[in-house]
Amino acid sequence: MRDGYRRSLSHRNDRSHMFWAFILRMCLCVCLCLCISLFPEYEALAAEGDLKNSFSDLSGAEKVPGISAEGWVQDGAGLLTESEEAKLEERCKEILSEYGISAVIITTDRFEGSDILDWERRLFAEQGLGAGENNSSLILGISMAERDWGITAYGDGERIFGAYVREKIGGEILDDLSDGDYYDAFDTYLDMADTFMADAREGKIYSESNRYRKRMNPAVVILGTAALSFIISLLIILSWKRGMNTRVLQDSAGAYLMQGSFRLTKRADIFLYHTVNRSRRQKHENHSSGSMRSSGNGTRGKF
Repeated sequence: MRDGYRRSLSHRNDRSHMFWAFILRMCLCVCLCLCISLFPEYEALAAEGDLKNSFSDLSGAEKVPGISAEGWVQDGAGLLTESEEAKLEERCKEILSEYGISAVIITTDRFEGSDILDWERRLFAEQGLGAGENNSSLILGISMAERDWGITAYGDGERIFGAYVREKIGGEILDDLSDGDYYDAFDTYLDMADTFMADAREGKIYSESNRYRKRMNPAVVILGTAALSFIISLLIILSWKRGMNTRVLQDSAGAYLMQGSFRLTKRADIFLYHTVNRSRRQKHENHSSGSMRSSGNGTRGKF
């Protein structure tokens, strides 16, 4: 009879282990699906069916007639050092060579006129800042007088950098502009311009109906998935171990006292320490960003 009991107990343990093994496999499958879901294929609708062809015609610096690689960064407000300006200038040259669209940065102490977008449009026409047959360009303008910023797009750039994309770029650079980190803001602007142009060459155009999502670092995803799988496995193993322990931890010593053997004669609360926690009140700096406004081929705001 004892042998039968042992066989029954062993059978139950085997079934329990099979059940938890099944749960572990399911958790690993969920982690794998989570990893795959973090890299969705972003489908986009091209603004025009011949967008890929237009990029193939414009890619390459030798196919951009009459365009100089100098002067894409015009720091009239003196916000950059010479080395910073040179680095940004080189980035602009690379973007022009790769996509045939000029990425321009212009800063000034005060722009002429009442609207920074009109000021940018006038500079675009007067200085011939467009590239290729379609005069394609993306311009970021900064005015320090009233802390205005504006982004305008032209030619093929206008099809890629619609209002949604321009406001997306503006939102990303706004904090750096407000904090006076102008080089970081301009570097982010060029990074995002590069990303959107590269996606557009693959036929991906972003808008309100097809929103852009940042790519996650594959190494971070793999490590995060591995860590999550380890934690889930550890919890399962701990639950197995807990089930094997028949001892129960008591919350108080009352279970170990004989009934009637203890009588409390006096009770008092004695405070040995007095602790006061102080924290500095945070001062919120007022960076009035205003609201972004888009009209035509441009988007403007304040920092």
